[in-house]
Amino acid sequence: MEHLSAGPHGPGERGRIGLVLVLLVAAVAVAGLAAWLFLRPPPVPPAPAASPKPTPATPSPVTSGTGTLEISASVAGSDVHVDGRRIGPAPQRVELGVGAHKVRVEKEGFQDFEREVHIIPDRTLTLEARLEARLEARPEAVAPRLRVEADVPGAQVFLDRRFVGEAPVTIRDVAPGHHRLNVSAEGYEMHAEDLEIVSDSHEVAVRFKEVRLDEALEVKHKHGMGSCQGRLVATIDGLRYETDHDKDGFSAAFSTLEPLEVDYLAKNLRVRIRGGRKYNFTAEDADDLLVFQQAVEAARARLQ
Repeated sequence: MEHLSAGPHGPGERGRIGLVLVLLVAAVAVAGLAAWLFLRPPPVPPAPAASPKPTPATPSPVTSGTGTLEISASVAGSDVHVDGRRIGPAPQRVELGVGAHKVRVEKEGFQDFEREVHIIPDRTLTLEARLEARLEARPEAVAPRLRVEADVPGAQVFLDRRFVGEAPVTIRDVAPGHHRLNVSAEGYEMHAEDLEIVSDSHEVAVRFKEVRLDEALEVKHKHGMGSCQGRLVATIDGLRYETDHDKDGFSAAFSTLEPLEVDYLAKNLRVRIRGGRKYNFTAEDADDLLVFQQAVEAARARLQ
């Protein structure tokens, strides 16, 4: 029987070669893994998560505490109401809680005043209510009237040089402002008067039979030597001279005086006390002396 011998590369040798190859591959893999672990960059730690920013808290409105409200009104006696509650007549000072409040001010014949106010803690708020009259409450404008009476029947009345009738007379629709009234009666001195007519009616009573005298004149008293300054006054009680020179001043009833005399050209007024002293007065204007003398003598004639 023929025996076959194994060659140099028999099954045993091939197994050893395979084992070597496996070990070699394993060594290369281990070396590669070691190299990769040694050469790779260190791991970057993850960035810390950002903390959320806190949201600012919204301040809550102040709803506690009290403040003061001062209320006045343009019309006296107006009633003040706050939040529907009557407080009293204006002006008023009231303490209210913080926040919004409704104010109403009312007065008969006027439109209601309404306003919303906001009270702040520990503060004073002032409010002025200006009331306007209701249109239906406003009275129609009435032109002023002038009523003129006289103690002499039939006295003629003139307004601004225009004849308006005989006294007593009522002049209607007189325009407001300045007017000149003249009333005349036969046998009496004319009455003249300046009037200032406003919105109301005006009445004038003329007393012709009543003696009136109220005259005054700045004069200079001429002495035998020198002079003194003073004031000559005439009333129904008589005549008096007022001056700082006590010895020159006097007061005399008309019954004790001679008629007053005027020298117009010489600007001289002569006064004589019966059975007594004589006085000579002068003024800057001779007309003033003449008017004074005529007024005195006219009154004296009616007093007799």
